[in-house]
Amino acid sequence: MIKGLAAAFAGAIIVGLIILGIIYLFFIGLIEWLAGVFLVGILIGAIIMFFIIFIFVLIIFFAFFYYIAEKTPEIKPGNYSLDNEKDKHGK
Repeated sequence: MIKGLAAAFAGAIIVGLIILGIIYLFFIGLIEWLAGVFLVGILIGAIIMFFIIFIFVLIIFFAFFYYIAEKTPEIKPGNYSLDNEKDKHGK
C-alpha cells in the first residue's frame, strides 16, 4: 500500500514538474520560437515542393503536345471493310 502511494506521489511530482517546465518555456518564449522555426521550415518545404511539381507538370504539358504533334500513325496496308466486324450482339 505504501509503495503504491509513494509511486503515485512520485508520479504526481514528476507530472507537476513537467507542466511547470512547459509553462516556464512558454513564458520565456522558447516554445513560440521552436513553433516558428518549425512552421517556417514547413512553409519553405511546401514552396520548394510546389515549384518542383509545377516545373514537372509544365514539362509534361509541353511534352504531351510535342508527342501529339510528332507522332505519326501506323497504318498497315490491307483491304479494310466493316463487313467483317460484328456488333455487340454478335451479328
